[in-house]
Amino acid sequence: MSLANGAPATAGAERPRKRDGILHRSSIGALALTCSSALRLGLQFAMLPILARLIGPAEYGLVSMAMPFVLFANVLSDGGMSFALGRRQDVTPELEATVLWLSTAIGGSIAVGLALLAWPLGDLMGQPRLPFLIMALSPILLMNGMLAASNARIIREGRFSVFAGADLFSTVAGSGVALIAATHGYGAWSLIFQQLALWVVKLAWVSLNGRTSVRLTFRFEEARALLKFGVHAVGSLLADYVSRNVDNLIVGAILGATSLGFYAMAYQIVRIPDMLISGPLYLYIFTAVSRASHEPKGEALQQLAVSAVRLASAGFAPLFCGLAIIADLAVPLVLGEKWQGAVMPLRWLAGAGFSFCLCALIGATLMARGRSGLQLKLSLILGGATIVIVACAAPFGVTAVSAALAIGIGLVGCIYIHQLAGDLKMRRLTLFAALRPALYGVIAMTAVLLPARRLLAGTPPVLELSALILLGALVYGAVIGLTARHRLMDDARAFGRAHADRPEAEAVVVAEAEASAASVA
Repeated sequence: MSLANGAPATAGAERPRKRDGILHRSSIGALALTCSSALRLGLQFAMLPILARLIGPAEYGLVSMAMPFVLFANVLSDGGMSFALGRRQDVTPELEATVLWLSTAIGGSIAVGLALLAWPLGDLMGQPRLPFLIMALSPILLMNGMLAASNARIIREGRFSVFAGADLFSTVAGSGVALIAATHGYGAWSLIFQQLALWVVKLAWVSLNGRTSVRLTFRFEEARALLKFGVHAVGSLLADYVSRNVDNLIVGAILGATSLGFYAMAYQIVRIPDMLISGPLYLYIFTAVSRASHEPKGEALQQLAVSAVRLASAGFAPLFCGLAIIADLAVPLVLGEKWQGAVMPLRWLAGAGFSFCLCALIGATLMARGRSGLQLKLSLILGGATIVIVACAAPFGVTAVSAALAIGIGLVGCIYIHQLAGDLKMRRLTLFAALRPALYGVIAMTAVLLPARRLLAGTPPVLELSALILLGALVYGAVIGLTARHRLMDDARAFGRAHADRPEAEAVVVAEAEASAASVA
């Protein structure tokens, strides 16, 4: 037997195993990230009523004024290096070390700058305690910058289980610290200590498992090519930040801390389905579309786009619709009677939350195709629309702001779908039609639950809430099963094929965009 005859057989045998191993690792990691998100959000949801009762709307609203400034700075703190380096196939230890020192310097500089701006910002908002909270949160920016190179390596290698562990352990640590501080009467500072503990644990875990090359090397010329993509990525994230956080500043400045507390609490509840599903789903869509982008034919990309919209809308719709229907039962039962002011904002923000999630997942598709410029433009539209809507509606109260956002962001979501269809050179109606299974399910769910509420009136609130949740899930699941079960299964298989058909030399490409920002939020 000659070596020449044996080599092809060996190579051919190893290549599928390598692809299968990579796919298995990515799939297990994505599943772990989903499970950790569920556990993390379950813990946060369990802590929410406890902290809400111990802290109160005014203290919660004060922290909600501080967080947008920190979130804004946090978007800038790694200079977009996690995105840019995560897309590179060939990364030398020198380049990785350069990115580590560069992003750390950026994060540290921004942390110092934010601390210096804390007093002027406190005067601007008319809150004398605000500067102390902002200064206490500023170390988060340095920690985020220090994680850029490690995040990029984990993304590139598809080791998503590391992110899952970081999310879970940091949330447990932060929740424990917050609970101890709140029970000792620290008020707003309980939430500040929570964030600091969360980020310290995350920094330790990701740095330990990231295995980044730490060298006394700095070669800016090697990192220069990463900056262009990083600038677009940061621009998109900044615009997304505006769309999700500037409303707190406007509401707080016009209506005060207590009204902001109601609004911010409703918005945080709306974010729970978003963080539970869209994080792992964003990652899964990004990787699949990135791989399909290398195919010579465009039909695979078009199919994935339709599948992404259909799967995402079918998953999100019952959660947000259910929140809107049961808000008046859930809020006083979970948070207490003093949070009644959050009921109507929660009902309206549920609609805005659905549109925000859909926009984020369409953005994942565009970024995976390398269309960062188009995504930046759409993000600017989303952020600009949010500012205008909130500024115009805020004088009329938090319910008016929430209702206006539900309508306005829904229209922006239509623009996202329109632009994605144009970029993929496909019919707009094809993408809009992908929303039909979710629409049918929500209509049936609403038609059953509203009369059921009248029939269950007078029963204990806990039993009524439980019955409505179970009934809504059964109705929605039945409608989806009857009208779109086979289509949704085909959609899932299409993503499975996209993940499996991965050239051996191609790098794993993933965007973990709002993980850091969402953790701060």
